[in-house]
Amino acid sequence: MIEIVAWAALAVMLLVSFTQLAGIDDRRIVAVLQALTPFVLLSAVPIGAVALLYRKYPMAIVSVVPLVVFAVLAAPLVLASSPPAVDDTAPRFTLTFANLLAKNATPEQAAADVAATGADVLVLGEFTPEFATAFEALVGADYPYRAEHPLPTPAGIAVWSKLPIRTGGVIDLEGRPTIDVVLDVDGRAARVLGVHPSPPTHDAPYWVQQLRDIGDLAADGDLPTVIVGDFNGSRWHPSFRELLDRGWTDVHEALDEGWSVSWPTDEGVLPPTFVRLDHALFGTGIAPVQLRDYTVTGSDHEAFMVEFGFTPREN
Repeated sequence: MIEIVAWAALAVMLLVSFTQLAGIDDRRIVAVLQALTPFVLLSAVPIGAVALLYRKYPMAIVSVVPLVVFAVLAAPLVLASSPPAVDDTAPRFTLTFANLLAKNATPEQAAADVAATGADVLVLGEFTPEFATAFEALVGADYPYRAEHPLPTPAGIAVWSKLPIRTGGVIDLEGRPTIDVVLDVDGRAARVLGVHPSPPTHDAPYWVQQLRDIGDLAADGDLPTVIVGDFNGSRWHPSFRELLDRGWTDVHEALDEGWSVSWPTDEGVLPPTFVRLDHALFGTGIAPVQLRDYTVTGSDHEAFMVEFGFTPREN
């Protein structure tokens, strides 16, 4: 019986390994299992060890496959290089991202947690009318430049900024409100895309298409750009890796926090926090300098604040 269970577990590991290598994540159950990739594939270690101990050599050999696949997937985290150096003479700006949770029962305290960061730019996911009211009461005068689409659903989103917005605003991306703005950072232009694709647990093919459209949108232009939001995906999802491969680097990975997790953070609720869904991605011309994660009251996501600088201009 124990041997049958072990083979069944290995079958799940091989399934996850195959979907990873084949780049398949447009099925709900597959996307869920892939979010658990480190836990699923590394479970091959005890199975393989026990198989060797009891001389179950076919099982021991098969258990190596998930470990090799995991090593390939995790290599970018282990071998991640430092971000490019920034120009010390150029201006910098800070950006906070928070998924506020649309059904948050404490919007005033959550808004206070985010406002306390004092960031130059706030990118706010699951931005409801209640949150709009709470932020207006707390720091409305501090953030006069805005692009926002409050909704009573998780699709609401906003960018509030102390820095002038040169151009842009709210756009529709595959039926999902998205923010695309160009900020004036003391005379330098920086583009910020605020995104929140729907989760693959609702409609996985739709989520895959949204990630592709985010990549297309971000590629349209040559300004220093940051893509920030709750992507409902992680490095363990092929579609998110495909987005990274289009020339984007994850801030957490660049600053040696690639193994950090951001969801779910509900106190007393299982499962424990196990995956990073919240990301800031940067391209050429801009780079992160420092990063801090923090908790937002009532939200099920951990938030973060990043300081960005501009890289030296080419002569």
